[in-house]
Amino acid sequence: MTNRTFLLTLSAVLALAAAPAGAQTRGGVAGAGLMREAYRFSDPDATGLRSLSLLTLPFAARTSLSPSLTLDVSGAFARGSLEHSDGSRVTLSGLTDTRVGLTAAVVPDRLSVGAIALLPTGKQKQTDAEAELAGAIGADLLPFRISNWSTGGGIGLSSSLVHSTGAIGFGVTASYVVGREFDLLESEEFAYRPGNQLVVRGAVDATVGTAGKLSFALTFERASEDRVNGSNLYRPGNRIQGTASYAFRAGVSGSGVGYAGVFHRSSGVYLLDAVDEAAAEDLLLAGGGLRIPFASTVLLPSVDVRIVRRADGNDQGFLLGAGSSLEWTNAAGLTLEPSLRARFGRVLAREGVETGFTGLDIGLVVRLRRHR
Repeated sequence: MTNRTFLLTLSAVLALAAAPAGAQTRGGVAGAGLMREAYRFSDPDATGLRSLSLLTLPFAARTSLSPSLTLDVSGAFARGSLEHSDGSRVTLSGLTDTRVGLTAAVVPDRLSVGAIALLPTGKQKQTDAEAELAGAIGADLLPFRISNWSTGGGIGLSSSLVHSTGAIGFGVTASYVVGREFDLLESEEFAYRPGNQLVVRGAVDATVGTAGKLSFALTFERASEDRVNGSNLYRPGNRIQGTASYAFRAGVSGSGVGYAGVFHRSSGVYLLDAVDEAAAEDLLLAGGGLRIPFASTVLLPSVDVRIVRRADGNDQGFLLGAGSSLEWTNAAGLTLEPSLRARFGRVLAREGVETGFTGLDIGLVVRLRRHR
């Protein structure tokens, strides 16, 4: 997609939330950002990789079409770059797929249902070199803000149910998305269709004392088999993620949160030509942050750690990060949020081949909220 296409899409998203409120519109919020994430590897000769970076321009908007109907639009323009150890470079840029959601409140603040459309605005046909870059961006160890440029689009349904009783609240959400067939690579003529995806998430939280809140969340993901030219290509493993967090008061007006979680992906199976397995993987997550208000500004320092372990011992390692963002909001509903984060870690690419790496994450988010 061209830069002009991105600007036209972004303009439409901002107009959706910034338009004057009418009889059927009760309020909305729109936002856009500019983020750059870059990693440099200490031993490029061993891994063949010198640097990896991603420039992302995300956009999102939400508007109330009526008291019970909400429209959401989100997407991004992204440019990735990969430099090999010999100095050669490959880039991939364009829009990602755009997500459009329409949600209706069946029972206000309790039960809602929705429709999802993944518009295939992302770059679909990739060269072999671009596919290598996209695979590196999608790796679980490095927390890039996008995981792919395109999944070919799709449609789906979603629902959510929330309830509270006393100091305890709980919620359940579920979605099912049907994928669309598309051409995956420029070098080969075949039609690829990703498997349909079911995601179910449950969460419960409880008030602890006078100012604390303990929360638990569990997510289950299951996908049907990927297909190529009508034949089954890959059977992905189920994915389960559990997270626990504790929010607390910090000082007179501040607050804090700590969290820990684990994401498990069971082994997948390649079905074309010969049966082969993709190794099972575990991703451990932990971190914490503070919210420190002063005047019209809020300081948000945080730290995080990611540890990836795979059954075959390849593409695993750890990542540590520390940084902060600054949130400023004016009376007109405009919020600016600059951020800066440093990262470092180590990755084992394959047996006997590992490298350290450092990273820098810098960004700016702009949000505009309007009320009726």
